[in-house]
Amino acid sequence: MTGFSYTLLITLIPLLVFIVTGLFGMKWKPIVSGLIGTVGLAASFILSLLTAYQYFFKSTTDVFHSVIPFDWLWLTFSDSLQIKMGILLDPISVMMLVVVTTVSLMVHIYSLGYMKGEKGFERFYAFLSLFTFSMLGLVVATNIFQMFVFYELVGACSFLLIGFYYQKPSAVAAAKKAFIVTRFADLGFLIGILILSFYTGTFDFDKLTEPGSDIFNNIAGLSFIGISALSWAMGLIFVGAAGKSAMFPFHIWLPDAMEGPTPVSALIHAATMVVAGVFTVARLFPVYHFYTPDVLILIGYVGGFTSFFAAVIAMTQYDIKGFSLTQPCRR
Repeated sequence: MTGFSYTLLITLIPLLVFIVTGLFGMKWKPIVSGLIGTVGLAASFILSLLTAYQYFFKSTTDVFHSVIPFDWLWLTFSDSLQIKMGILLDPISVMMLVVVTTVSLMVHIYSLGYMKGEKGFERFYAFLSLFTFSMLGLVVATNIFQMFVFYELVGACSFLLIGFYYQKPSAVAAAKKAFIVTRFADLGFLIGILILSFYTGTFDFDKLTEPGSDIFNNIAGLSFIGISALSWAMGLIFVGAAGKSAMFPFHIWLPDAMEGPTPVSALIHAATMVVAGVFTVARLFPVYHFYTPDVLILIGYVGGFTSFFAAVIAMTQYDIKGFSLTQPCRR
């Protein structure tokens, strides 16, 4: 499959929209920023649909091979250990491209009316575009370090959007709480990445998930306090995923994050950002399944307990996104 060079535009258009609306949004009417952001996301959405159509329906084989239409060398540590910035297209990333652009486009359209008249309207659309760029960069990452970079950028965007009403002390506190909690989780993610790359000599997903690969030979016999080094690495990587997906015990930032505008809740906390953690586990699933099945079992237990715990909380929850059964409705 060829002809995917245009996929770079899917990520660059939201970045360009962020730069334009961020720099010049105060010079024109607020609605202009909203329209620029919406049209830009519509373009990314159409290109994502085109990518999905070409990838899934124009394939000449029954097997969906990975395609890397763009790969730029960023940093070199050794002949084998390099950090690249690129685009990886495979079934899971192409699907997520469509999901992210679809949800983001709906949020952009909805916000044109919902956020109309709000102070900082143009700032809101600039942050939405930056968040969308960050999520798109995350899902098409060719290597785990690129994913980490966009993990951090997603966290920064979450901080900015949750704290959009910066005049409210509760919104500022919620933004700081979300940022700090997810940073603790991402520290585990970074340590896991460093352990994994040190022994395997690569950050690339293609090499890490290649069937029958021998890159794990150097780490196979290593252990620490009775747990294999690879299990430690993959477990710590899951810690970062748990933080993004608000799994126990990193769930504490999610209820406070409702201080952000309702469109932010839809984009960050319901459909895209919390899916980033699930996407990370799915991306590295071959490693979890074949080399660290014990960590995969742990992930199942954490996910199951988080679901049960959240359901129990919901049984007594009476204040849902600004609407209380015991108090007047508030925005």
